[in-house]
Amino acid sequence: MSPPYDLVCFDLDGTLVQGTVFIWQTLHDFFGTDGDRRRKAKDDFHAGRISYRQWFEHDLELLGEAGATRDLMLAAIAGVRPTPGGHQTLAVLREAGLGLAIISGSIDLVLHRHYGQVSFEEVLINHLSFDHRGALVGGTPTDFDVDRKGAGLLEIARRQQVDPKRVAFVGDNYNDVSAARAAGLAIAFNPRSEELVETADVVVEGDDLRGILPHLLDE
Repeated sequence: MSPPYDLVCFDLDGTLVQGTVFIWQTLHDFFGTDGDRRRKAKDDFHAGRISYRQWFEHDLELLGEAGATRDLMLAAIAGVRPTPGGHQTLAVLREAGLGLAIISGSIDLVLHRHYGQVSFEEVLINHLSFDHRGALVGGTPTDFDVDRKGAGLLEIARRQQVDPKRVAFVGDNYNDVSAARAAGLAIAFNPRSEELVETADVVVEGDDLRGILPHLLDE
């Protein structure tokens, strides 16, 4: 019997990796950037006064002013680790013939560090750029975070020629709600958001990501 889903999309921070709620906050805390400027940009984004790209560029400006380099950013995320059972979960899903994707507002540095050997069909994430000395010089924001994650899931389904009803999504926080609404199956893994709990089809508590597998594969 074939699995009931063809593709599983994962959030990154808090889902595939632990040790951070949002990697951006982890970076700002490490570099000691101006909290007032950071909070204002966040409020401006959520109020619709600036775009996600502008918020992203503002974050990079703050980090650049604080002397962020690739090596220092790797030091900042040293406490971030793959979720227990994360690699095994992806391997089981792949062995069962399911496609894998990432929809995240995190950064590619985290994904490459912890899941660089995993082949994903699609990766929607923020990309950072460094010069030959490792200095942070810019980046490319994702088009699909917060209320756009749902659009990202539908775009992945279209490109992979998969019925969205056969796409599952696994996330943990408020910015995963739109993707949860768009998915055929939404799993809230150790959720930090009541809205996500109310939206998800399944809530999985526990430290090991393998707890989601019974909901994705036939017995």
